Amino acid sequence: MKYCSNCGHQLDDGGKFCPACGTQISEDPDEVIDPATEDHQKSAQIGSTKQTKSNQEADGSQTADSEQPQLGFIGSIQYIMQHVFEFNGDVAESRKSVFWWGYLGVFLLNFAFGFIPLIGPFMVWVTLILLVSACMRRLNYLGQNVGLGWLMMIPLVGLYPMFLMLMDKKG
Repeated sequence: MKYCSNCGHQLDDGGKFCPACGTQISEDPDEVIDPATEDHQKSAQIGSTKQTKSNQEADGSQTADSEQPQLGFIGSIQYIMQHVFEFNGDVAESRKSVFWWGYLGVFLLNFAFGFIPLIGPFMVWVTLILLVSACMRRLNYLGQNVGLGWLMMIPLVGLYPMFLMLMDKKG
């Protein structure tokens, strides 16, 4: 009688999978193949790659020229929320899309806040803080003064840093 090497459950003769845990049974009676182990090894490799990248970001060793993956709407919003209070602009942000996806998110949020009486206008102004740090990281990449990002909080004057967000880095 065979037993599953993953969970120890007694196996039926001729079965291809363990009825208890679903592990694939090999043709060799002493060996049981576990595809989850392969998936775990692959995810461990991916996790170590992500850990290396996050360590580089923490050390500040990520350069503006390094390849940054493109993010969609949700990914950009998550990225902005993770770095919302990092106003020093130490990490250069080469992706225009992160700022503009964030701007779209803030615009939609402000549209909803606009319907709230009394505190709505105040909340519209406060949500701009979400874009300040994203603007500062982009300004750092462009070689501009990162302090210009604070101008985003001032009506009409905030158009100047938004104009800078349209620019590409000059080689």
